[in-house]
Amino acid sequence: MERLALVVGRAAAWIFLAAVVVTVWEVGARYLFDRPTNWAHETTTTLCAIGFALGGAYAFARNEHIRITVVRDRFRPSARRALEILSLLLGVIYLAGLGYAAWGQASEAAWRFDATGWAPELTPGPPNWPLPTIVRVALAAGTLLFLAAVAQRLVAVIRGRAE
Repeated sequence: MERLALVVGRAAAWIFLAAVVVTVWEVGARYLFDRPTNWAHETTTTLCAIGFALGGAYAFARNEHIRITVVRDRFRPSARRALEILSLLLGVIYLAGLGYAAWGQASEAAWRFDATGWAPELTPGPPNWPLPTIVRVALAAGTLLFLAAVAQRLVAVIRGRAE
């Protein structure tokens, strides 16, 4: 799972470059040509949300996530291992709850149909793209990937194969 998180995270990093390109396009259109767009803000927000949703598992897999170790470091290695198991277990519980909620919102936003066919949740104004649906699906997918990576490490720590 951690390898998958690394692959997905590296791919998701390119999403931030796309957000920069959209922002530069908007600035140029607005200030050089006096033709502001009506889609750049929503698109940039969506791209960054997707990148952050998929980046949590990447940071965890690289062991670069935020950790406050000032208390943990004062304990013996056996106690540190117990604290590591506890923190991973709490992470699994939190991510399972978040994943459950995110999955519910994603499925509600994406599996919408009306008389004309698929009718996902759209942005409230122009350009009427399914950006809210995309963000909700990305958050659900990112959370589930993060959950799988944390659960895998929890099992490895319990078995004594990881610190």
